Amino acid sequence: MRKILTSRLAGRQVSMTKVAENRGGLTGGEEERPFSVARTARASLLGAAVLAGILFLLLELLLLFTVRSASAQPTPMSAGVMLQAGIQKEVRDGDLRSAMDIYQKIAADKSAPREVRAKALLRLAGCDEKLGHQAKEVYERILHDYADQPAAAQARKRLVAIRQNEHTSQPSTMTVRKIEWPKSWSVGASDTDGERAVFWDAGKLYFGDLAGHNKRLILSTTSFGWAPCRDFSLVMLDLLGTTSRPHTLAVIKTDGTGYRELIRDDAQNSIFATNTSFAMSCSWDDRSILLSDFHPNPKWASQLWLVSAANGSHRVLANVEGAKIRKGVFSPDGEFVAYGVEPRDTTLQQPTRIFIVPVRGGEPRLVYESGPWPVGNQFPPLLDWTKDGRYLILRNVRQGKSGLYLLPIKNGLANGEAVFVRFGDINDGFTTAEGTLVFLDHGARPNVADSSLATIDQDGRPRDWRTLELNMNGNHNPWPSLSPDGTKLAYISQDSDLVRRNLIVRELSTGQERAVYQAPNGTLNCQFATRSPKVFCAVENEKGQTELISVGIESGVVESIAKFQGSRFLLQTSLDDQGFYFSLNPVVVGLFSSPIFRWDAGLQQESAIESASKYQTFELPSRDGRWLVRMQEKSVSIRSIPDGDWRTLTSGDILPYPPYVTPDGNWVWYQGLDSTGKGGLFRVPVSGGGPPVRLGDLPNKDGGLFFFSPDGRQVLAVGSSYGNYDMFVLDNFVPPANK
Repeated sequence: MRKILTSRLAGRQVSMTKVAENRGGLTGGEEERPFSVARTARASLLGAAVLAGILFLLLELLLLFTVRSASAQPTPMSAGVMLQAGIQKEVRDGDLRSAMDIYQKIAADKSAPREVRAKALLRLAGCDEKLGHQAKEVYERILHDYADQPAAAQARKRLVAIRQNEHTSQPSTMTVRKIEWPKSWSVGASDTDGERAVFWDAGKLYFGDLAGHNKRLILSTTSFGWAPCRDFSLVMLDLLGTTSRPHTLAVIKTDGTGYRELIRDDAQNSIFATNTSFAMSCSWDDRSILLSDFHPNPKWASQLWLVSAANGSHRVLANVEGAKIRKGVFSPDGEFVAYGVEPRDTTLQQPTRIFIVPVRGGEPRLVYESGPWPVGNQFPPLLDWTKDGRYLILRNVRQGKSGLYLLPIKNGLANGEAVFVRFGDINDGFTTAEGTLVFLDHGARPNVADSSLATIDQDGRPRDWRTLELNMNGNHNPWPSLSPDGTKLAYISQDSDLVRRNLIVRELSTGQERAVYQAPNGTLNCQFATRSPKVFCAVENEKGQTELISVGIESGVVESIAKFQGSRFLLQTSLDDQGFYFSLNPVVVGLFSSPIFRWDAGLQQESAIESASKYQTFELPSRDGRWLVRMQEKSVSIRSIPDGDWRTLTSGDILPYPPYVTPDGNWVWYQGLDSTGKGGLFRVPVSGGGPPVRLGDLPNKDGGLFFFSPDGRQVLAVGSSYGNYDMFVLDNFVPPANK
């Protein structure tokens, strides 16, 4: 239709040109002659022709003016309509990129009204700030080009705030206090108010004071998640399902009484049917519970559930496709819920979007867009309300630094720009009933110190664990690998830009380190080759492909071995350096529910050795390529590769970490609890011909991952990153309310 209209307009322009030429010939192209009847007759004919031509010309001009008017007349109105479309994209759809494209087009349209262009620039700057940028240039442009417009006043305020943030000092009334707690406890920001805590220790859940003087037992079980309500009278429990017990949401009082099951996975259409885990939070009056589903499988939609703490009745508040909801929190008055949505694949470095939805019904509204969440981060984004309900507390990255911000909220909508509070590598946070903020700060511990190295003696027991300080720069897992002779360690460290990853090789005898390779986009895991001075690495490129490469330890030469579609994680390499075992990237799908593949470098062929599981499982192949071992539903099982039958080696109180086949192929190591509830390291024969043997205490209080040297003489343990943070209480950080 557009091409036809253009053709018709072009034809009309040609017709007018010809008429104009003829008209010029009749009026000025002939020599003047004496008047005569014949000429009069000719003139009459010519006059009629001229008149007809003029009438035709007028008709053409009228038609052209009408068409052009129809096209041009909405210019002022169309700019306004475009602006509203951009606002709809920004606020309702949460599509900041598309909204910014619209605003930029309006700002570049010189025929658009100045007021509309100024508003478009103001919205553009606001989107840019939501993406974590300062937008100073856009605000300065508004002041320079549109000083007479209302948008200039808002731009001036934002520039003042930005400049203040650049030189901000903490308010004199604000206080920060570091929290100390017994190192054997597992406790997070949402588990304590700075004085009391609900914590896990030696296989049991307790409530007590952080000094460790008083505690009382709440529950004795291992496969569960927990979260206390703000007044610490009630604890929510996410009891993971087994073949004998359904996945269950329950509550219990902190004195260990009043256990009530709210939802059981007794039906296929239950909200727990995916066997996933949930982030849980209470309303301020303890009457309602939020379940934030962050199942890693991209085929499942992520949902936010509102559950009655009285009877378990529940309904969906929000449903997200193609992303995951990591945390939801009630406003103090219970009228609204704020929740964060992040990409399933955090390696894409996309921002986290914050929405608010009315509890009584209504559409979610985008209120903020923070900077990209750290790759591999295990904690939900910092998100909670201040006690007075005037602000959302959140984390963002601006000026190249992570910090804590307060977003003004009124009637469920953003009511101004976010106010800077303090810098820090801040993660999960929790507003106490008294209004203070408890938060985690990984920046206080840039190294993952929970890594330990031991020598394995002649009896197959690890001896003399010693701590290794790995320079992680905020990375959450080093994915280490020991060289064949046990003299070197390769591990992954985060680059100073907090996006890229470096392959570091350390000489264990001297502690000297050097970077031998850098992944450009932040996805990297590596293992030492057995028969050559190389390290094999899986690195994901910008096209979503995973490339298997080798890196020379001394030369630094990089060679490509194979490329795969999609995100892959290098689980294991064979002892002959020809077999490579992959799962899907655990950042994307988690360490369970993933198929396992083997790539044969000699045959240039890939084969599947295990399909995806619908259960929570941890599976690893042995270095000799003979066995596949797994932990599932508190049991350790093994089968031969490629197609043996699974057989159980042991079951009981087993911690949710992968089991390992020792390099000689004779033993399986796993982590569990002894009869006293104390964590320990155990082994069981691959043949199944004997009972489990306790090898000693766990080198890391919460368990973790183990990595053997190819010769089986050394083992490296990497503890859970939940222990690699400091926790603080922040008080008097909320600006006073206007009177």
